[in-house]
Amino acid sequence: MIFKNFEYFLAIVEEGGLSKAAKRLYITQPSLSKYLKRLEMNLGVELFDHSSSPLKLTHIGERYYTYVMQYISLDIQLQKEFSEIQNNERGKIRLGLALWRGSCLLPDILPSFTSKYPKIEVNITEGKSNFLVSELINEKLDFAIMNLPPEMDYEKLTYETLKQEEILLAGNIDHPLIKQLDNNYGNSNQYPFIDLAQLEDELFIITKPGQNLTTAIMHLFSKQQIYPSNKLETANLTTAINLVSAGMGFTFIPEGGVKGKQLPDNIAVYSLDDPVLFWELAVVYKRNTSITNVSRLFIETLQAYYKK
Repeated sequence: MIFKNFEYFLAIVEEGGLSKAAKRLYITQPSLSKYLKRLEMNLGVELFDHSSSPLKLTHIGERYYTYVMQYISLDIQLQKEFSEIQNNERGKIRLGLALWRGSCLLPDILPSFTSKYPKIEVNITEGKSNFLVSELINEKLDFAIMNLPPEMDYEKLTYETLKQEEILLAGNIDHPLIKQLDNNYGNSNQYPFIDLAQLEDELFIITKPGQNLTTAIMHLFSKQQIYPSNKLETANLTTAINLVSAGMGFTFIPEGGVKGKQLPDNIAVYSLDDPVLFWELAVVYKRNTSITNVSRLFIETLQAYYKK
């Protein structure tokens, strides 16, 4: 319990009496005496041994003194944190992203971000797109990095595009079909082209229903009238990639998974050169909510990363 003008109490303690404390505070001794009586009456205890000269704290007074000093320390710390928050030096970010994207994206940007802003806490939530959307709507996330869900509720959510991302086919370089390819680049300037019809009888390792990537892949199969009979489903794209690396079939990965050195050395990626396999990668957040300054710093870091 801290009462107004606690600095008067501290002056009495430090000066050892009312007279010196009053001079230090530029108030009259009677006024300071009234303050002390009122303070002890409000607390219901004696803070000083009034029979001693200089005044000495009672045991209860020592406890109150410790409490006041802790209060002052906390107040200074709070003011410091307020200043840091206003200057974008401190805060918390609640970030959501897909099950696999964190392993591709975060090693490239999080170390430098936390080094630059060491007092900004980043809390990471990973999950399927429908889970992330639910967390955004329930305000459990500040924003999510995700490919736009095909049925996103634009009345509740809004977004900022990071890039147009291509979905690529991944295969093992030792697969017989891969070895036969002539690395024709088709309309792509970056990835060699492969005709999906050549692979209809091969094993496809795809993500499970409910994930954005699965929806895009099934749309592609339907559009090209390809009906693979040999499929293996997994919720984790990293598992799919590692199975392909081990010699099992083919899988599909967003272009973001190719950036850096995240893929095994024996994985080759190919463009299917189909508009269906281009989707927006975006920062998604709840409509009509303000993005905090520290969240905006992270979003700007993402934007710079994807412009490279």
